[in-house]
Amino acid sequence: MNWRTIFLLWVLAALVWIGGWFLWSISVDSRTAQLDEGFAPVFVTGSVPWSQIDQIEISRGGENIFEFKRRDGRWFQTLPFEFPVDTARLMEVVDQANGLTARAALADVAGSTKELLDSTGLGEDAPFVKLAWKEGSVKVRFGHRLPAGFAWIDLGGEQVQPRAARSTLHDAALLTDLRQWRQTSLFSRADVECDRLVSESPGRDGKTQRLEIVRDGSAWKVVSPISTRADRAAVERWLEALARAQASGFVVDRPTQLMPFGLEKAAGVVEIYASSRKTDADGRVTVQPIVERLEIGAPIRPGATDRFARLSDRPEAIMEIDGTAVAAAIPPTLLMIDPTATGQRPEDVRVIRLEPAVGEALRIERVGSEWKLSSASGAHATTTAKVEGLLGKLCDSRASEITLSAVPADLIVGRIVLESFDGREISSVNVSRERNEGRFGVDDGSGVLRIFPPSLGLRFDATAYASE
Repeated sequence: MNWRTIFLLWVLAALVWIGGWFLWSISVDSRTAQLDEGFAPVFVTGSVPWSQIDQIEISRGGENIFEFKRRDGRWFQTLPFEFPVDTARLMEVVDQANGLTARAALADVAGSTKELLDSTGLGEDAPFVKLAWKEGSVKVRFGHRLPAGFAWIDLGGEQVQPRAARSTLHDAALLTDLRQWRQTSLFSRADVECDRLVSESPGRDGKTQRLEIVRDGSAWKVVSPISTRADRAAVERWLEALARAQASGFVVDRPTQLMPFGLEKAAGVVEIYASSRKTDADGRVTVQPIVERLEIGAPIRPGATDRFARLSDRPEAIMEIDGTAVAAAIPPTLLMIDPTATGQRPEDVRVIRLEPAVGEALRIERVGSEWKLSSASGAHATTTAKVEGLLGKLCDSRASEITLSAVPADLIVGRIVLESFDGREISSVNVSRERNEGRFGVDDGSGVLRIFPPSLGLRFDATAYASE
């Protein structure tokens, strides 16, 4: 068989496939047309103001009812309890109702009413969707499903009138777990309006460890378990992580017991304190405090990182959160501490005082764009680059390790004080060093020891900064 014969066979096969596909598509279009024959929109154009729908009620049958209402552009579940929901899921129901089509022909009503209701599933307890707006409402009751993607519906009039409709609205309202329509974001105030962050978690000794950070002007301050400077970048990363944190899903509503979920006494807690400011018609501003609190419970199964949780202002809903959300909620305390030696900006410093444990104290003062060094023995010319290098070590260098401990007094090599342009002391730290020219330790008196590598090279002698 030569290449020409092979080519002709390939062309023939392609033509057969194209012809088969064409005949199949005609058949499918024909069947679809037959299925759609006699179907018409359930709601006449203009009869329902779909954009004004502000209440949706969904019954799964009997008393299993969910109600949703729109307030200020947002949708909330209001029954069985209040919880914000994903607007897109409600709009899907509205869109499916808007596009609902049904056969004009009614079901066979020759038998008794009971037989009719039994055969169509449209009895008193039939599930339904009710869509309401300010001036009115419409209701679609759901009956049994039919073959080929159809189902019985009734528009809820005084007399049941079953019609066969596409099951798209059935699918949107009845086949999904309505609890999963709720918004999964855990925090809404993890933003610039936040002024306090608190987390609690069990320590290795079993005792509760509390991390509390408060806003201090434009900066942040750790106030528990110790009082010290906070790392602003780390706090902002924490806020960003909290803003992204989401629940994996909703497990159960209104449980009779919290113990199975580890929420009788939460294993972990994170709180965000913020304020809401509103201006009334008279121009008066009122400030309303807001607290968002997440309670973290037991692992969903032994060894799992996912945990049960609930929001304190909506305690009826038990949810799952994954390991990422847990880590975002409760960060290690040491990660929140400012790792720089002084926490100051170089441009805010006018005077550096170096006070060694042994030897002569030095004063380095900014004069215009240069620096002047003086001591008890007199004045010395300095190299600007060397002084600015010292400032960089004190203001910008980050500790390689942080511990909540005091430095042994016998390792202290000196004290460094920074003064501002108005003569105030803005930072005072003790500097220690391990023996054999080891690591440096910087202690600002807060109970936090910031440890730097030997390469930091802090020196207290005038020759380190004098001109050569």
